[in-house]
Amino acid sequence: MKNKKFLIALFAALLVFVFSACNPAAEEEEEINPQEFSYDMLDLSFVADEIYKSLEISELTLKSISKITDKTVLSEQFYLDLDNVISYDVRSALGNYGVADVAIIRVKEGKASEVIESLENRKDDRIGEFRSYDVYDSYEIAMEAEIYEAGELVVMLMLSEEDKAKAKETVDYYLP
Repeated sequence: MKNKKFLIALFAALLVFVFSACNPAAEEEEEINPQEFSYDMLDLSFVADEIYKSLEISELTLKSISKITDKTVLSEQFYLDLDNVISYDVRSALGNYGVADVAIIRVKEGKASEVIESLENRKDDRIGEFRSYDVYDSYEIAMEAEIYEAGELVVMLMLSEEDKAKAKETVDYYLP
């Protein structure tokens, strides 16, 4: 009988130990000090991914979006001088199924106005592209695209008004 009570007590203790070890609340959460977070730690691709996850756009438009990494395309179609840029994530829809372009660019000190001007040129190109071929309100979306400076970033959001608001919240959330 003593062995049975001992085994039950041992089993109970083992269960308490196992369940407390598996309980995420029992673990100490690592505190993040905002003062230690910097732009060097900011993953622009992750932020762009989060933006696109929140959008309410057609599946066709979403599938037509590609990440622009080719330096020639960035130079010739987005007018970017990569000497002004530290890092970037630039994405653009083909345009056949609508527009949903997002550019998040970390700029070198004093170069934000030049990058903004480059993206304004891209915006003008997209307006011209959709002037006579307006699919899914792409012309209006291109006309209303926002290009702005946020800390060390220059951001272009060529999205619907509702999606722009969500994208801005996402950018603001991840800023150091």
